[in-house]
Amino acid sequence: MRTKNLLSISVLLALQLFFLGCEKVDDPYPVNVGQSIPYQGTEYIIDTEFEIGNTTQLITFIDNNNWESLTSPNNSNQRFILLEEFTGQKCTFCPDGTREIIRLDTIFKEVLIPVAIHAGTFAEPQDPSSGKYTTDFRVDGGHSEDYLNQFNPGKAFPRGTVSRFDNGSVSGPAAWEGQINSLKSESPIASLTINNHYSPNQNAVRVQIDLEWLTNTTEEYNLQVYLAEDHIIDWQLDNGVAVPNYDHRHVLRKVVNGTWGKSIGQAIQGETISIQYITRVDADWKANDMESIAFIYKNDGYEVMQANAAYIYKP
Repeated sequence: MRTKNLLSISVLLALQLFFLGCEKVDDPYPVNVGQSIPYQGTEYIIDTEFEIGNTTQLITFIDNNNWESLTSPNNSNQRFILLEEFTGQKCTFCPDGTREIIRLDTIFKEVLIPVAIHAGTFAEPQDPSSGKYTTDFRVDGGHSEDYLNQFNPGKAFPRGTVSRFDNGSVSGPAAWEGQINSLKSESPIASLTINNHYSPNQNAVRVQIDLEWLTNTTEEYNLQVYLAEDHIIDWQLDNGVAVPNYDHRHVLRKVVNGTWGKSIGQAIQGETISIQYITRVDADWKANDMESIAFIYKNDGYEVMQANAAYIYKP
């Protein structure tokens, strides 16, 4: 009886393996979809939804679409500063943080790159029946909460981390200007250039990142890429007043390459890195109000050592 049962099980397993094998053979998608494709000195990293799995498909995709191109400022002689602000539409004092960022932007201009991360209980949308605070500004994939948990701003929003210095320490708006001044005076360890190529018919952006190390260091670094949208009109609690047409600024919309980005190793003076991310812009987002943001940070301590931003589309 035992021998007969074992034989039956073996036959069933063989049939399962046969059909699984057939499914793999009949799979219409390229084997390498979602993996990186090296081409002409650049590493292309493509979202799986584009179903691009080899160089031929990559070239066809690029050649068969029209692309509008925009470039970031030059930061080869200047350390640019990333300001990640934790906020939420139900946070009554968070608009004070936004107003401070707008003021700082007039001072530091392109050197300052602000990102508003909606996270925590202040960012939880209300039931649609409430008629307000119903939009979910948190990033798909749970990245907003990952950053909230890692940098631990507490509940006294608005709080922000300036280039994640001092192990990503967070502070209130009154401290931001002094911290920015302190960090921006340091020499950059790298130049980081972004060239965005946007296809309106595909709702896709090719974020080309070219990095050149300007010094040698022993630390290991990661490259992080965001998409952010400006001027989103929606509800916001502002110092006790429910405002229906509040202008939400610099909202983090997408984390392109995972919560903690891509490892790029150590800084070796004169060496260059060229990476292009091909990703989708959600149909509900306004591409003409969006930027791609790229930055490099230390694996040990999270400090952002260089950053840059470029508009995605300006019709």
